[in-house]
Formats: sequence, C-alpha cells, structure tokens
Amino acid sequence: MKSKTLPVVVTLVAGLLLWLAIRSEAQNPPNTREVMKLKLSYAQNVLEGITTENTDLIVANAQKLSALSKAAGWRARETPEYELFSAEFRRHSDAVGRAAKDKNIDAASLAYFQMTMSCINCHRYMRDVRRAGL
Repeated sequence: MKSKTLPVVVTLVAGLLLWLAIRSEAQNPPNTREVMKLKLSYAQNVLEGITTENTDLIVANAQKLSALSKAAGWRARETPEYELFSAEFRRHSDAVGRAAKDKNIDAASLAYFQMTMSCINCHRYMRDVRRAGL
C-alpha cells in the first residue's frame, strides 16, 4: 500500500510547491530596478552580437528586451509620455530583432542606436519629472 501512495503524495507535494512558487512570483514581480538591470544586460548582449555579427545573440536578446518592456516592473510611471517612451523602445527593439533575422548588421546597429536613444530620452524624462516633484 505504501508503494502506491508515495508517488501520489510526492506528486501532490511537487504540485503544491510549483503552485506556491508561481503564486509568489505573481505577487512579487521584479521591481523597476531589477527590470532595468535586466534591460542593461540584454542590451549589452545585443551590442556584443552586433560587434561579433552573432545574429542569433542579437535576435534572442532583442526579443527579451521587447518582452521585458511589457513586464509589470517596467512601468515606472503611469503617464501618456512614459507609455510613448515604452512603445518607442519596443518598436526599436523589435526593429533590432528583425534586422538581425535578415542578417542586416548595419540596420540592426542603427535600430540599436535608436533604441539606446529612446532609453536616454526616457531616463532624462524620469529625472526631470523627479526634479519637478511630479
């Protein structure tokens, strides 16, 4: 009898642990600081891919950047301006990925530059909003 119930108990415990882990992650999504660190890491990987002409590395990290821009921790502000900056970032990161899929390193480089400028402009906006106390 024990040999038949052990697999059932193990399966139930594993399922409970998985459910708790998923629930915990949903309740504690990465905060903005963690998301921005991931963004920096993925962007550095894109740059590495561009400089080494590793289009697979570029595509994988451009996709991660685009997905990351939809994460809850990405949303540092709930303003129309911030939404525009996020959409612009996503549009450029998607362009990086498309260019890399097409094996067009020059187009990927240009889109990467535009993506980076969208980061710089958004961070400038965020600093200005903080300074203004809004």
